[in-house]
Amino acid sequence: MTRQHRTRQQGFSLLEVLVAFTILTITLGVLLNIFSLAIRTTLSAQQQQKAMLLAESKLTELYAGTTLQPGREQGWFDDHYWWETRIEEFDTRALMDNQSMLLPYRLSVIVGWGHHDQQYRLTTLRLVRLEAR
Repeated sequence: MTRQHRTRQQGFSLLEVLVAFTILTITLGVLLNIFSLAIRTTLSAQQQQKAMLLAESKLTELYAGTTLQPGREQGWFDDHYWWETRIEEFDTRALMDNQSMLLPYRLSVIVGWGHHDQQYRLTTLRLVRLEAR
């Protein structure tokens, strides 16, 4: 008598493979979205940091000027970043007496990039002696 041994193949069924593949696909999709968001956030932070440095350098240029003239100027740093400066006399009638020898100016620098909806703005006051004006 011969005895036949049936050996059952050990392996994965088609359903198990499909379930594992579905889980893997969903997991990879979520990871891809997370990495994509991280890259976009990093790029945005780099653009904001560069805009801040450019605005600070433009404000330093305004400080370095010997006289301040009210007005507005615009220009481009490069193909991606634009700037605008505004110099305005600051109304101090409510804050100071009219006998003061100092005249405050509001200095504003705006640096923008992209579709003009992304901007970084710096504003400060600078006191100027009336005789230096």
